[in-house]
Amino acid sequence: MSVLQPQTRSAVGTIALVAAATAVYYVLPVPGPMRESSWAVMFFLGATVLGALILTAIRRLLRAGENARVRGLILLLTLTVLFFSWSDESVAALPHEFAELTNKTDSLYFNISTLATVGFGDVHPVGQLARAAVTVQIVFNLVFLGAAVSLITGFFRTRARGHVPGTQPHGSGVQGAQHGSEQAGTRQAGTGSSAGSAPG
Repeated sequence: MSVLQPQTRSAVGTIALVAAATAVYYVLPVPGPMRESSWAVMFFLGATVLGALILTAIRRLLRAGENARVRGLILLLTLTVLFFSWSDESVAALPHEFAELTNKTDSLYFNISTLATVGFGDVHPVGQLARAAVTVQIVFNLVFLGAAVSLITGFFRTRARGHVPGTQPHGSGVQGAQHGSEQAGTRQAGTGSSAGSAPG
């Protein structure tokens, strides 16, 4: 129970952070129609900052515990999806850029579908600017998913090894060997002293 309670609190905290970030996404206003060049500068600056944040976070997560890795990856994934959803809705305000994308729910739906690689084709980019933005998003997804799959797979592999019957924690084999050699040395010393005290 003492192990499950911290994990439960961590899961609840992660869900709360994801819900809070999603609420901010829906409340954050999207700028009205702007020049294509202005939107491109805003988008690529935001993508650069997001990329730097992801790289920094992954470096820290590699040194963190397994539970912290999973929690951090979920939050990074949420941030990535919400950033691109907000960006797609803002570019959809420009004429002839997106088809069937009219609000934030449409944008979130499109980004999750793209992330899951199950796009249905109902919402899709039409203009060159929107297609460039979606291409950047796909590259982000490939890099991010590669890191996520690697770390989460390692997490579950470690958990599985810890539950296999007959396995020992790392280092226990060395300690057992040392303890066994100490016991053997003690027995040999006892035998030698017994032989020395025996009558001639």
